[in-house]
Amino acid sequence: MSAVSALSVLAMLLVSCADPVPDDYVPELVVEGFAIAGQPLTNIRIFATQPLSDTFSLEKAMIRDAEVLLTENGTPLPVRYVAGDRGGYYEVADPSFRVKEESTYDIEVRAIGKVARATARTPKAFSWIVPPKAIMQYPGRANETKFFDSLRVSWVGQEGVGRYVVGIECLDTTSYGQYLTPPTQDTNRRIRDEEIDDGSLITSERMRYGFSFVSNTPVVWIAFKWFGPHRIHIYTGDEAFQAWFSMVGFGRRSTFDYRLSNVEGGLGVFAAATEITAPIFLLKDTP
Repeated sequence: MSAVSALSVLAMLLVSCADPVPDDYVPELVVEGFAIAGQPLTNIRIFATQPLSDTFSLEKAMIRDAEVLLTENGTPLPVRYVAGDRGGYYEVADPSFRVKEESTYDIEVRAIGKVARATARTPKAFSWIVPPKAIMQYPGRANETKFFDSLRVSWVGQEGVGRYVVGIECLDTTSYGQYLTPPTQDTNRRIRDEEIDDGSLITSERMRYGFSFVSNTPVVWIAFKWFGPHRIHIYTGDEAFQAWFSMVGFGRRSTFDYRLSNVEGGLGVFAAATEITAPIFLLKDTP
């Protein structure tokens, strides 16, 4: 055998014994859904994870032909797929359906040759002790850190709930004066100039979240991104709900530990919560 032939055979052996080229990506099944008592069971998203070698796209990752089996306390709930922004979503087909308190919701998803299952349980209903003031006067940037006793709110504590999720949602990011008496033509604006809307999902998100480890909290000024009409939400969630918000950092980071996921056979979260809400109108500070 010539030297050239020997080298050729050696090269073939080395190639055949080497690890396979890391292009054989195996996607994982991802389930994302939240059952909130009193709300429709909608916006259930089913994804396939994407390889790092490709540009990530929510629309591309969305699975539109998944088999989704959903039950409420063991009773089947017909599900339909709804096309829309970010790839669409799944929801309970009955438009009058509302999630119930103290109920169990099981989901089973079959897609891309995989099966994922998860269970969500809504806590019992609860109520305000001291609801937020209907109208709040923003004190200006210089006074944001000052404590105002009138900002404190409280609610009936829930047994077994170690972390309450508090959300403040802006209901109208553009209009402002039309809600005043008498109405004006004044428009809404962001409170912080450095939070200029760049069109990303984070900056355009109208809801801000935080944690409270007890059943009372002050409404902090930095939780508001705009002026005008808002709604405050207090959630008591199951373990999966609390773990999910702890991991993702309320949108400020994207850390996910699959070991803390309640989805068996896949990734993501399918969690439940009960909430109380109240309206707030944030008045602009005097120029």
